[in-house]
Amino acid sequence: MSTIKNLEMLADVLEEQELQKLDAAASLHKRQSNLEFTLVSLEDNTLTVETEQGKTTGNYANYKTLIKRTGEVFDKILPNSIKLQVLPKEFVESPAMVVTPDWIDKKMQEKEVRIKQIAFDTGLDRKDISGWITGERNMSQIVKAMFYFYFKSL
Repeated sequence: MSTIKNLEMLADVLEEQELQKLDAAASLHKRQSNLEFTLVSLEDNTLTVETEQGKTTGNYANYKTLIKRTGEVFDKILPNSIKLQVLPKEFVESPAMVVTPDWIDKKMQEKEVRIKQIAFDTGLDRKDISGWITGERNMSQIVKAMFYFYFKSL
């Protein structure tokens, strides 16, 4: 299975060995920076590639860097007759990532909300809510999102 989505679009343009080189280069970027390449179209000698960076522990690439990385993968292998068009998609952190036990405690004080009210509004058990607020229980991304949008709606 290829690292590049829709790589078969280039089957008539590149030889199998070139496709493998392209996939190996993309795989390296996937491992190092969590970059994903998707071939969108090949029309009028223009290859359109969507490049998206997923969550990573390192630095995030900006718009220009995503275009540059895509060129590093494709320019060496594509024939000169094919122009590369890049649709970069920068990583956007979920707004719910700010949610921590301290953040919840602060919002509860700001909005004058008690655990009992959160339990009533959400249908969640008070013990679970208390555990998340005190930090005794880890919060999943879904729980963080629930708290984020709950307090945003008040």
